[in-house]
Order: sequence, then C-alpha cells, then structure tokens
Amino acid sequence: MITTKNQRFVAPERWDAQILRDHPAYHWLCAVLPLASQTNFPTPTILTDWMQQLQPDSGLDFVDATICQDDPRYYEVLIAETRQIPTRLNNWHDLFGACIWTLFPRSKQALNQRHLSEIALHGSKNRSPLRHQLTLFDECGVLLLCPPDQQDLVDALRAHQWQHAFWLRRECWQHDSGVTPLIFGHANYEMLTRPFIGLTAKLWPLPVPTEFCDWPLPQQLDFVDTALSKQIAEFTLTDFRQQMSPLPLLGIPGWYQDLQTVAFYQDVSYFRPKRQATVIG
Repeated sequence: MITTKNQRFVAPERWDAQILRDHPAYHWLCAVLPLASQTNFPTPTILTDWMQQLQPDSGLDFVDATICQDDPRYYEVLIAETRQIPTRLNNWHDLFGACIWTLFPRSKQALNQRHLSEIALHGSKNRSPLRHQLTLFDECGVLLLCPPDQQDLVDALRAHQWQHAFWLRRECWQHDSGVTPLIFGHANYEMLTRPFIGLTAKLWPLPVPTEFCDWPLPQQLDFVDTALSKQIAEFTLTDFRQQMSPLPLLGIPGWYQDLQTVAFYQDVSYFRPKRQATVIG
C-alpha cells in the first residue's frame, strides 16, 4: 500500500510477511533470515536463535524490552555492558533493528563503541554532533554497493541528477547488473512497510570489487560488514557528513512499481534539485 506524503506514518498493527515478500528492499533480509515464512512477529528468543546460528561468536542476545525498563543505564551502555539488546514485542522498528544486528554485527558494534566514546566525552544527556550522525545513519542509512565501473553513478546521485541516475541509468540497478542498494537503517525498513512519497534515506556509498555479485551471499555480507565497520570506527565527524547525502528511496528502480516514469522523476517536491551554495561577496 502506498500512502501520500501528507499522511502521518503508522506501521501496520499486525504481522504481514507478504509485505516482505512483495518489496525488493527486503530481499537481503529474506534471503538470510526466514522472515517470509513467519506467521507472527519473531520473538526475542527466535531472534536470538537466528543470531546464534548466523553469528555464533557475537555473544549477543535479544531480550524483551520491558525487562530493561527499570534499568537506569543508557541504551547504548546497557548493550555494551550486558550484551543484551532490548527489543519491543510485536514492533516492526525493533524487529528490523534486530535483523541488522544479525546481518552486520561488527558494524552495529562499531556504532555502539562510537556512541560510548562520545558519551564518555560529552555525557549521555545531550547528543553530540557525532552521535547525531551515528544515529542518522543507524536509522536511515542505505548502502550503495558500487563496483569500480559505476562510481560515476554515485556522483550523479550526490549532484541530485535524479533523472540521469534513476531513469536513464535504470539498467544499472537491475539485479547483478551493477550497483546494489542495501538498507542498513532499520527506520527505513519500517517505513517501507507502508511506502509514501517523500520517504528519503541517507546514501552511503560503499565500493565493492567487480566480482562482488558473483560471490556467495555469506561472503558478500562478510565483506560489507568488515568494510563498513572499519569506516564507522575511523570516520571523523566531517567524514560522516560528507559520506551521507539525501536519497529518495522510492526513486530506486523497481522500488515504486508502475509509477516510475519520466514524469515521476520530474516531481521536484520529492526529487529536489541540489541547493546552490550561497556566495557572499
């Protein structure tokens, strides 16, 4: 179901695996985790079983968030000290957060460590500018896995050349044909359960080898998690700001079916042109 950009987003109240089967954005999740065959929201126990099967060395568990509601520790501190991830029951947002922990544990732990370092420096009451960037990526980041011969597509997206990147170059977005969008931000996964015009993510380009598409899925995920976790651990505040740029999610070819025409990409209220730098003279 597509909502309008003026509607307030509300996630579906009930579990509906068909949502995950229908939209290509969930392909990676459903290829790794048995989400599409679930008849109800996976419980923290089920999510922990999946984590232990796929990441046996992680030492992480998912627990009912109500267990931790009286714990005075800050969320990131609690995870680091207990190795437990509070997860609300029957909640799309927390479900997708758990899925990202399972697919990319090193990257999520790198985010956690950066948060802890910032908390140690600035306290937990007010988020530092770097923590704002960490949270923005954690909630809204979309990896663009890009081989060497498609790097110019990243430049077009950064320049907001939407018609060129999405429409004229749409064949580059086909499966195994070039660039591969992979959602990292669990808030984006949640909002795609009910897509709406205006849904915008944060682009995070990640170079991959030319032969990446030929690798088995576990090798692909391991490469992405290793490369991404290193960037998260080493990036400065400036690096984070330069790395991320707006990405209209429903512009990705195949992610807003039947409406992706030239006219669709000419809607400047969604596909906004890049702002010109103000010259002071």
